[in-house]
Amino acid sequence: MKTLPKVTIPTQTHDRLRALAAQVLAGARGELADGTAYWRPDGEGRYDGVWLRDFCYAVEGAADLLPGEAILPVVDLFLRHQRDDGSIPTRVMADGQPDYLEGPREAPIGSAPPTDNPSFLAKTICAYVERTGDWRALCHRLHALTLAVDSVPRDRDGLVVIDPAVPGSGYGFTDCIAKTGRELFSSLLTWEAFRRLAETCRRWELHEEAHDWYERAQPMEAAIGGFYEPDWGMFMAATRDGRQIDVWGSAYACVIGATSSKQRGTVRAWLLGRPQAWGWRAHVRHLPAGEHWASLLRPVEPETYQNGGYWAVATGWVAQVLFTQDKALARSIIEDVLAEFEDFGVMEWIHPERGRHTRSYVASVCNVLASVAPSRKL
Repeated sequence: MKTLPKVTIPTQTHDRLRALAAQVLAGARGELADGTAYWRPDGEGRYDGVWLRDFCYAVEGAADLLPGEAILPVVDLFLRHQRDDGSIPTRVMADGQPDYLEGPREAPIGSAPPTDNPSFLAKTICAYVERTGDWRALCHRLHALTLAVDSVPRDRDGLVVIDPAVPGSGYGFTDCIAKTGRELFSSLLTWEAFRRLAETCRRWELHEEAHDWYERAQPMEAAIGGFYEPDWGMFMAATRDGRQIDVWGSAYACVIGATSSKQRGTVRAWLLGRPQAWGWRAHVRHLPAGEHWASLLRPVEPETYQNGGYWAVATGWVAQVLFTQDKALARSIIEDVLAEFEDFGVMEWIHPERGRHTRSYVASVCNVLASVAPSRKL
């Protein structure tokens, strides 16, 4: 895939970031009763199980810090619980039991699994094959993967759709938010997963399979542009509920190459011109400052968590977009987020008035690590 270049940073800075990731991952490791190792979303056990999306971010950002032989058993842990309709759990808890819906077991969110699960499953397998060269693992799981991606509602262009009459979670890092109609982030992940599967198959000369995945991705490319709002210069989170500027989604669309060059330029200009609208301590809001989600699946107080908190999950994406024009600024963002990590801990989300929450958060540090590359010339 043609993606944005990673932010080059001094080797010493990269080593500090990598050491933090290793520390967080060590604390996040757990083990099921059958001996299967897994990695929690955080190193302090607030989330006591393995969430598929968080594990994927760990594998994509810090694969060399995880034992290669431990990745596939986690994939198979989720596939063992695949339902007849193809859907897979969003998490498997420490008790070994799967949960298909977000939220606590006693008060789940929505009536269907989040729409991002199959994409993260596919991306994890592709990252595993890239790490190990074990292409046969993908071959043996292609049928299950196909069932999984086909379990997510999509329109004729392949974009992910959430029915307003039956709202449920879309992208898991906004699982409390009601986004309906076409949903941007899950659509981006689906397109990315199809492309990753196609290119992984092509690399290992699985030509027929590669063609099939390319065919699935092709109609989505033009359709993704429908999320772009020229008056904003940014992408909307969804086409009905959630028709608001998606800061994370706009940056991620640029990173994975799902935008035109003109769209990428306007997103970059928006980020460059409005640093106070999206960032604090090099962490990133989902929506511009002062805005909150119009519709929720469960209450989230304004200026907290997914409704106004600042997250490092998206920091690297923003830095990559800015790196295409202002390399010094992009590197300073990485330095600033690393300073925040070292001074106050790797948090899930932070806020200038609401404090810092959930220490040792895996996706925060692994996503930043995924966005950078060391350079001895700096």
